[in-house]
Amino acid sequence: MPIKVDSEIQVLDRDEFQSFAYRVMGIIYSAHNDFSRLIDETPFKNIIRRRCELAGVVPARREVEIKVSHKHFCKSYYMDLLLGHALMVEAKTVDCLTPAHDAQAINYLLLSGMKHGLLVNLRTPRVQKRFISTNLDSAARHRFAIDTKRWRGVNDASVRLREVLEDLLNDWGVFLTASLYREATLFLLNGFQGASSRVPIFDGNFQAGMHDVFLIDTDTAMAITMLTEGDAEMETQLKRLLCHTSLRCIQWTNLNHHDVRMTTLE
Repeated sequence: MPIKVDSEIQVLDRDEFQSFAYRVMGIIYSAHNDFSRLIDETPFKNIIRRRCELAGVVPARREVEIKVSHKHFCKSYYMDLLLGHALMVEAKTVDCLTPAHDAQAINYLLLSGMKHGLLVNLRTPRVQKRFISTNLDSAARHRFAIDTKRWRGVNDASVRLREVLEDLLNDWGVFLTASLYREATLFLLNGFQGASSRVPIFDGNFQAGMHDVFLIDTDTAMAITMLTEGDAEMETQLKRLLCHTSLRCIQWTNLNHHDVRMTTLE
């Protein structure tokens, strides 16, 4: 199995989830009222877990591991709280919840197979809460089409990149985070946990500085995005970037829900 969760998982329907979440939110409100909103994230999570146990919401587990693997690549994520095998709670202590927090929570739902989760922010004067939901299951995430009409295998690294990406998508499906696909792809291409590389940016003959890119070869970079709109503008920006480097091309993959497009920008 490419995805393993270190817990039994029970999938709730919407009514069951709302009833369970309402009960848990009462516990979270109580903890928020009793403790300073300025305390760190970890103590807050431990307090919520303990109070859930005392209220009979069991098992109440912290840092439940979700392990994602493909061939020799392996990465672990950790749910903040998993209650009763059925309710995921992601608890933050930030100025304000952002779309990135939503995306993280949805990613955990997709990986675990759950449909609904709870995202809360405990730093604000009143608890910020969001109900996070998805209708996607594994079968739906594996229904996708890859458009390679504008893809060119300009070198061996590019040919290998396409093979790796297609294999990865066939294994995991779509809708997971771009950073996960990127990290796994770099690892499978390079044989180690990949990081960005710095290349010079030129204004004519003047070197203005360095810029981070993800190299798959000395003159070839890759980009993986998950744009549902604005892809034409992104292509323009990638071409402008390319024109001011010594790179030969950028191999760009955009994962737009069920539509995957692979494009070679030279």
